[in-house]
Amino acid sequence: MKKFDFSNKTILVVEDAETSNRFFEAALSRTKTNLLWAEDGSEAIEIFEKNPVDLILLDLNLLSTSGFEVLKHVRGRGNTVPVLVQTAYVLAGEEKTSFELGADAFIAKPIKLNQLMETIDELLKK
Repeated sequence: MKKFDFSNKTILVVEDAETSNRFFEAALSRTKTNLLWAEDGSEAIEIFEKNPVDLILLDLNLLSTSGFEVLKHVRGRGNTVPVLVQTAYVLAGEEKTSFELGADAFIAKPIKLNQLMETIDELLKK
């Protein structure tokens, strides 16, 4: 697999499932990126407001404030930070809604490592 170097980049990972967090940690730890973690939408909004972020990796189905609400908040502020939405619930029309709310990319779970890394690489180059 191609080596990725995301030095000097900060990715906010918004995910409440421990197994997914372990996957993202393993995948992204080799890229030299700075990772910020949020387990729910309200925490994600708080972290986003206080930290410069180069990309948001956003789960939609969170325990409290939903990923949709996070996306609305980010775009409602006119921020163009790339948002990569990932979810297991593609049949519920979440992909269409995500793009309507301003997502830049969408990945369905289970996530393939190559697809994740290539998508992040493309979004960080924008």
